[in-house]
Amino acid sequence: MIRWIKIAFIAGVVGGILGALLIYAASSWESTRLLTKSAADEKTPAWSADGRYVAFTSNRDGADTIWLFSVEDGSEKQVTRGGSDWYPTWSPDGKKLAFYSNRSGQLDIWLLEIDSGDLRRLTTDPAPDITPAWSPDGQSIAFASMRSGNWDIWTIPAAAGETVQVTRDSSDDKFPTWAPDGRSLAFVSMRSGNWDIWTVTPGSGKLGRITGSSAIDDAPAWSPDAEHLAFRSTRSGNSDIWIKSIFGHALTKLTTNEGFCWAPAWSPDGKRLVFQADAGSGSDLRMAPAPSGMNSLALKVKAKAIKARRFATWIFTQAAEEIFGLEID
Repeated sequence: MIRWIKIAFIAGVVGGILGALLIYAASSWESTRLLTKSAADEKTPAWSADGRYVAFTSNRDGADTIWLFSVEDGSEKQVTRGGSDWYPTWSPDGKKLAFYSNRSGQLDIWLLEIDSGDLRRLTTDPAPDITPAWSPDGQSIAFASMRSGNWDIWTIPAAAGETVQVTRDSSDDKFPTWAPDGRSLAFVSMRSGNWDIWTVTPGSGKLGRITGSSAIDDAPAWSPDAEHLAFRSTRSGNSDIWIKSIFGHALTKLTTNEGFCWAPAWSPDGKRLVFQADAGSGSDLRMAPAPSGMNSLALKVKAKAIKARRFATWIFTQAAEEIFGLEID
């Protein structure tokens, strides 16, 4: 039973407003509420853990900067200036944002204290550092970096300190995602000759290959109990959502005949998954029970010309023209 669902997303054009950030909040799925009202391109929304704020990137002042929207009173606040800032990610305690920025003349990971507005540059290597991911305990940040000559996964203490290279391979490793228990990271890698999903244990560097087909496997999403990964795969000839056990060989196909599916995301209780599906008339968000995927519920949020490009947590999925965020109470 769905009691209350809130979705934050970016629509290509809404009422003549380009790239508007909206919130979809209704048990009946009949209404949308416009959050931001500028003509700017607004993207990469991220809900705070307490649900009070949405952080997002906007170019309304001429450069991509980070803004906060208050879900409670509708107020907006610009929280970064002086550079181009992308991919805001909340700390688990909701007191900080991590993001990557060119404000130092190169792409680095930065931290923002929400209350004070203090900025701190976390990485300083000349190579690009992108897409930060907070560990569940808030003590470490994983990110992708070119500092080894190709894209690898690295970590750095959130309080500053020495960076640690987590993956070492001549092929690219990207988009780290912490397991909910903080013991390992999932990431997407070309080390097998095509995009597969792997896990790595920071510290030991122990690797685990989660997928190994000749198809494209990407967009990993951890189950809340850290025992399964949902992901997108083309192994069936279509882009479908699959679920793989971390500790065994069980593999379950979640979607069938629902068009191009991408970006799975688990509900906090692990009982449902949402994903993006395009059957040819535009992209929908759909929800399915785990693990059968039968009788998935199509959410009445439409998009056109969706081309997914980044990975999801359970809170949001991103696409080139629209970004959807989901919170299930």
